[in-house]
Amino acid sequence: MFPQCRHGSVAAALTIALAGASLPVFGDSSKETVREPAEIYRQVCSHCHAPQYGVGPEITIAFPEAAWEARGNYIRMTVRNGRAAMPAFREAKISDSELNGLIRALVSGELDDAPIVKE
Repeated sequence: MFPQCRHGSVAAALTIALAGASLPVFGDSSKETVREPAEIYRQVCSHCHAPQYGVGPEITIAFPEAAWEARGNYIRMTVRNGRAAMPAFREAKISDSELNGLIRALVSGELDDAPIVKE
């Protein structure tokens, strides 16, 4: 049925290959736990950007809807690459889907009154 090769049958090789196909894939974003924007702001951003700390600029103020795309692009670039004293945050700290939600919440003003909890 299947030809024999030096290291065993083709059927055995196929069985091993198919068994490997069912192994979990690390970093699979379909199983990612996505934090809410307010939680990300509290855990990552508020330490510098909350008004009472005055380290970084206040980022929770709503923008006019016409400026959302440009402001969102600026936020994404700044979060991923850093700027001045702000460090860059890679996907391990804020995933792309979390960053998208955070940007929507920031530009719309949804987080304007976000509570700050000291850790």
